[in-house]
Amino acid sequence: MTVFFYTLLKDMLWLVTGATSLFTMLGFCGRVDWRIELFSHFRIQYAILLSICALVFLLGGDLAGFIFSMVFLAINLSLLAPFYRRRKCRAQTQTVYRLFFANILGTNSSYEKIQNAIENARADLVLLVEVRPNHIVALQNTIHGYAQHFAWPDEDNFGVALYTNLQVETVEIQDFDGTCTPTLIARLTLEGHQLSLIGMHPYPPKSKEQARRRDHQFATIAPYAAALSGEVLLAGDLNATSWSHSFQELIRTSGLLDSQKGFGLQPSWRANFLPLAIPIDHVLHTPGVCIVNRRLGSPTNSDHRPIILDFSFMSEA
Repeated sequence: MTVFFYTLLKDMLWLVTGATSLFTMLGFCGRVDWRIELFSHFRIQYAILLSICALVFLLGGDLAGFIFSMVFLAINLSLLAPFYRRRKCRAQTQTVYRLFFANILGTNSSYEKIQNAIENARADLVLLVEVRPNHIVALQNTIHGYAQHFAWPDEDNFGVALYTNLQVETVEIQDFDGTCTPTLIARLTLEGHQLSLIGMHPYPPKSKEQARRRDHQFATIAPYAAALSGEVLLAGDLNATSWSHSFQELIRTSGLLDSQKGFGLQPSWRANFLPLAIPIDHVLHTPGVCIVNRRLGSPTNSDHRPIILDFSFMSEA
């Protein structure tokens, strides 16, 4: 009986290791099909599972299993490591600005938690998505502290709002994918530096059509951002992790950088259930923006955690 259970456990361990290794490699094949791209999002989970498998193989004296799991663990770790490699930058401006970005969840009625998260952040720029009319009404006391309000609430999940005490020169809403998902574009001048703030929330890839719409929005916003003069911050619930093919194409064609790199992985979606938490909320930036700090904000009872980004403008990388 003991031999039977030992063999069964060993077979199960190999099954878990093999499946996780397969998922690891499928994550590189996202361009083939939107469903395959989903495997790219769980690099953190793959690394944890393979670490456990490698340890159990080692303790059990299974050298082949240990080596096999370590190979695929190394592949995943190579994708995670850049997020812990700090980039050095020297700020040219003395002022450090703070951006608060949050997907507050359209059905979220925990207004006090949203208010507390915004107030605790003490941000210069507050950018919200999935904003509905009831949120605008409920958050009046909090947003009253900001001189400038720009809100396009909607009963679906694509409302957007911006609040700030900084001087905004222009604000506009554009539809980059032709499906009425608004993208906010605000232009400011901060200490002589032109800054374009882009707030977007593309479709989640829950079907082939929705994945196509998301990718089309990426493909249209990327050259637009690349052509903007001055510096750019692009913040949004992009419904893609940094390892997905679609996200990497956005980075490649826009020339923007991932602000998460250098500050550790910050899983923002399903953050209240860590085994499935993944980082799909992003702030991208041009090389001339110096990221001073980046962290997750206080929970708002949304399925997303806010991002708090401290930034200045860089003179030298």
